[in-house]
Formats: sequence, C-alpha cells, structure tokens
Amino acid sequence: MAKKEVKKEKRAPKKEKKPRRRFRVNKKLDGKTGTIFIGAEDPFLYFPDMMSYLEREEIKEVKLKARGKSISNAVNVSEQFKNRFKEIKTEVKDVKIGTEDVPKKDKKGTFRMSFIEITLTGNKIDE
Repeated sequence: MAKKEVKKEKRAPKKEKKPRRRFRVNKKLDGKTGTIFIGAEDPFLYFPDMMSYLEREEIKEVKLKARGKSISNAVNVSEQFKNRFKEIKTEVKDVKIGTEDVPKKDKKGTFRMSFIEITLTGNKIDE
C-alpha cells in the first residue's frame, strides 16, 4: 500500500475586522457651566471631557445629565471621577431628579421619562 501524501495548505488565519465604533460625547458649554450628556457607554469615555472642563479657569462647574437607564451610569461616572482623580478636588454641589416629557420618535405625542442632573465643582490642587 502506498501512502498518500496530503498537502495541507497553511493559510494565515483571517483577522475579523470589528466595525470601529465611533463615539462622540455630547456636550455643551453654557457660560461658566459645562454640560455632558451621559449615555450607556463606558464611564471612562467621559473622563477626558470632564478633566478638560474642570481644568479650565473660566468653567466653575460641570453638569452631568442622564435619562432613563443611563441614570445609574451618570452616578457611576461622577463617583469614579471623584475617587480616581485626586489632583482635582471634586465635590457634588447639587443633584436634581425628576421626570420630563420627551417627544416620541414619530413626533405624535410625548411620554414621561426620569432624569438626573448632577452638578460637580472642582478645584485643582497645587502641590
């Protein structure tokens, strides 16, 4: 019996390309207050914007706003920022909670949704 030689082709494993998620933090500047709208993204994505707001001298406070399921993420963002970045002494100045009317996507009527607005103030610690 003759042995059959089987050639095995070695192919480089194809790397699956994951679609790049483009994430942009929704934010706005209103006088001496910077506002950041919190969504369901990772809390670490909001830290650079909070740092840049609090390091600027003309901005006195940062407001974190969230609705619905993102409320818990807004609380996580504020607490993690306060505990991780010791070089900026951050304090929670005010917390507002409530419900607001949000227009439906088909623009026929509104529905009520819970919201939270956390106001943070920060002072840079000079060492």
